Amino acid sequence: MKQSQGIEQQKEQLFEKEKKKGLFWSYAPSISYHTVGPEIVKEQVLKYGDFDDISQAFVLYGTQSMYGTWEKTLKPDVRFKKLNLFLARIFFDLDIEADYFTGGMSEREKKLRILAERNTQPS
Repeated sequence: MKQSQGIEQQKEQLFEKEKKKGLFWSYAPSISYHTVGPEIVKEQVLKYGDFDDISQAFVLYGTQSMYGTWEKTLKPDVRFKKLNLFLARIFFDLDIEADYFTGGMSEREKKLRILAERNTQPS
């Protein structure tokens, strides 16, 4: 029990550290770890954290959890192709090339296409 409390405290400290760096700039300044939740914290650290922050997140959340977040949020987003290749090779020990991430659209691009299609359809 005491160890899990220590892990939770370390997760909150990582969040506060990243918040001070500006990783959560689009959120209210008073946002807390519990309000944001671990999925957003993991995603932001994977996208914008430095090597040490990412390494710490892997220790705190575990490789499987970080892999799940990466696969769901970053891997399909073609805007992060170089980052995805780095994460795949260094942190997930995957032997892949950059073309592994080609094809597909980012979630943002998909949403924009849907909106564009709606705007071009006759009323």
